[in-house]
This record gives sequence, C-alpha cells and structure tokens, in this order.
Amino acid sequence: MINIKFLIKKLGYVNYGAFIRSAGRVSKLTHKPRALVLKDIMSCVVKHGSGYVDYEAYEMYNMDEKERSEFLTVGRNNTMVKELNKAEFRPYFEDKAIFNEKFSKYLKRDWMVLNGENFAEFEKFCDGKDAFFMKPLDQHSGFGIEKLYTSEIADLKAEYNRLYSQGCILAEEVVTQCAEMNTLCTTSVNTIRLVTLLNKAGTKASVAAGAIRMGREGGFVDNFNHGGLAVILDVSKGESVTDGYDKERITYIETPVLGTKLKGFKVPQWEECIKLVEEAALVVPEVRYVAWDVCVSDKYGPLLIEGNSYPGQDVTQYPKLKLGTYAAFTKILEGLEK
Repeated sequence: MINIKFLIKKLGYVNYGAFIRSAGRVSKLTHKPRALVLKDIMSCVVKHGSGYVDYEAYEMYNMDEKERSEFLTVGRNNTMVKELNKAEFRPYFEDKAIFNEKFSKYLKRDWMVLNGENFAEFEKFCDGKDAFFMKPLDQHSGFGIEKLYTSEIADLKAEYNRLYSQGCILAEEVVTQCAEMNTLCTTSVNTIRLVTLLNKAGTKASVAAGAIRMGREGGFVDNFNHGGLAVILDVSKGESVTDGYDKERITYIETPVLGTKLKGFKVPQWEECIKLVEEAALVVPEVRYVAWDVCVSDKYGPLLIEGNSYPGQDVTQYPKLKLGTYAAFTKILEGLEK
C-alpha cells in the first residue's frame, strides 16, 4: 500500500491538503472514490511530471496513459527549460528592458526606461501620445501593467515620480492592432503566442505550437491569467482549430460582446508572423525554447510584444480535444538535429 502523504512530501510537494482538495473536486465530477482519484493524481506525478493543477486543468482523469504522455506537464516543461535554455542567458528574456534592447529590431515601437533622473526624456516620450503602457521589468502574466492616458495626467513630473517609486519603469508606446485582430477584442492588444524550438547549432528554428490570446471588452490585458480567452492554432496554416476557452476551461464559440466566431479564425499576415519569430529565435541561440507574443499592427505589420524563456504550458494545449504539445515538441527537436 503506497503511503500517499509520504510520497507527496518526498517529491517535494508541501501542500498535502491541496492534493486532497483536488481529489475531492475530481471525485465529484467523475463519481469515483476520492482515494482512487488521489492515487491516480500521484501516479501522474510520478509517470508524467504533473501536479494536481495539471491533473485538473488538462482533465487527465479523462485520459489514457498514451494521451497523458503527449501533454506538456509542469515537470516536463521544467525539464525542457533546464535542458534547452542556458540559465546565464535567460535574463535577456526575464528583464523587459534588456529584452527590448536586444530585440529592438523586432519591436517597431517607441520605449524607454525611467531611471529617476530622466524626466525630460519621459516628457519627450509622452509628447504626442494619447496613451502609453507602463510595466515593471520583472513581472509576467500581465501583472503590474498600467495603461495611462496623457490627457488624464494633471502633473507629469508627479506621475513620473510615482511610477519610478513603484518600480513601474518601462514605458512603451501603445500599438494599434490591425482590423482583423480588433474583431476579437477592441480594448486589448490581442496577441499571437508562438513557441519556437531551435537546433543545437543555433541555425534553424521551428514554430512548434501556437495560440491566439484575447482580452474581454473593457479590459486592456489579453493574458490568460487575467480573464482572457485563447484558441489553439494549426501552425501549418495559421488558423484556429478550437473554440475559445478561458483559464477555467469554459468554452466560447464566439467572443463575448462582439460575437466573432473563434473556430476557423485566420491570423492575418501569417507568413510574416512566422518569419518574425524564426528570425528572433536566432538572436540568443543559447535559449532554444521560447514563447513569443506577437501583435499584428495596423501600421508596421507583425511585431514582438515580448519573449518568454519559461513558456507556460497551459495556453497552447486543449484537453477537450486531447491536443497536447509534448509529443510534438519531442518530434520537432529530433527533426531539427537531423
């Protein structure tokens, strides 16, 4: 008889209660005894590197072992990052200012960093702009971002001091997206998430997975963790192959409010999007596994919003259709080295 509590602690998980609660929730859904569900969760931890979050989010309780083996779990994702992305080069992606400097060719927009002594530069940056974004340098998932409207700022120097004191110091020009992407949500910049894998020589990149992320009307962040929606892309042709879904895996046939049909939506300027990230993937070849966020702008075409050297594994997988990425990633990596 396996001592589940001992196994959880041995594997480095300290929140035993969270596993119990997760098993309880799945037990209610599946009508299986909680003890059997908990045992299955732990089996997935051992065999597939998942946690209870993966088990629920990917509905692994509805999968057989083959299907489970094809999903990118948190453990498998961690291993890929460790093996493919050299730690000393990850700051190019983890610090937004360093990223912007390194990938400036692909940003195609105005930006600057507040240093406490460059108010005159900030004043010049704001001149002529209706709005701009302010971001902390080290946050992710849309946390800490502010969208400021110049007409609403009574005292620009005071605002500069506030932003600097709070560490919200990266100023970026607001990008206007193209008409097609605007049909998904008009108040957020809706981005295309594209995951690239690079060969060891650093000479050839392949787009391994993709999704479109969109906000909800009234919000300016498209991030999955801030109430946004997503659809999975067929990266061979830039077309969505799923209905929309949110963090809770609730399905949306159309976008809320606007009513745009999500399955079958085609990404505009798709070939240019692919070319952009395949080129960008070669800039820091020591980081071989990157998730890029691309905006298709109305003026400049596709441009980079950011790159992530620790790609999240949830947004590009769709459990209801058993669309996992791990098996595909493994196959692509093998092919890149031939």
